Amino acid sequence: MIPADEFFEDDAGPPRQGDILLAGVARLVAEDRYTPQAWVSLDAADVTVDLPNLDDPLRLATGPALVMVTSHDCHFDKEWNRLRNSLIKRGLDGDAATRTADDNETLDRTFTASPLVIPNDLALDRGNLMAGRVVGYLPVPASPDGLVPEAVVDLTYRATLDRLDIVRVTCISWTARARLRYALARLDSLRATTVGFELEAVVGRHIEQVSFPKQQPLSVRLHLDDGDHIDLLQQPAELTDGPARRAPGG
Repeated sequence: MIPADEFFEDDAGPPRQGDILLAGVARLVAEDRYTPQAWVSLDAADVTVDLPNLDDPLRLATGPALVMVTSHDCHFDKEWNRLRNSLIKRGLDGDAATRTADDNETLDRTFTASPLVIPNDLALDRGNLMAGRVVGYLPVPASPDGLVPEAVVDLTYRATLDRLDIVRVTCISWTARARLRYALARLDSLRATTVGFELEAVVGRHIEQVSFPKQQPLSVRLHLDDGDHIDLLQQPAELTDGPARRAPGG
């Protein structure tokens, strides 16, 4: 796990991937309202919604939670950039186009996030979990200010939030953001075990260990049984200034 002083950073800029927020989360549940142990702390209230066109009501479990933004930075500016570029093409100067786009509160309103859960509530090996070896989870150290406890981000739980209805608690560093991006790719696309078996077949060696070089946080180093290693995944390009639009209220 990345040390707290390398994981968190102060940043009052626009919302971005990896931000830790205080928000509400909700999910649909079955009639028995089953809740996995790790999500018990997230389910503060049961809500039933009767709709005229449905035979059965919608049942939701909902509550407040610390969450980490999983949407990429580009997601926060898509509609904003589209409108601003359109205004400039129609003859508005850059500053005026920016102000007009900033004043439109309907743009880029929604994004996805995943809740932070208590590691001990997961029926998983704590050592592997906090070392970032378990697919679907990102370890988070306790923040120096005490606002964020030691936790793991449960990437299997995705909530859609409104950017005007959240409170930012803290931001994370580029190094931590790179780990988040790899964890998301590993969960949604890579599925490491299958990739590992295929690589072993290709290189003809057994993979004894996997590590993450600090100087290249999105790289994966495969340690082979002959003492050699293979580095995979290049560090992706970071947006030069992050999201282009200003922070809410800025």
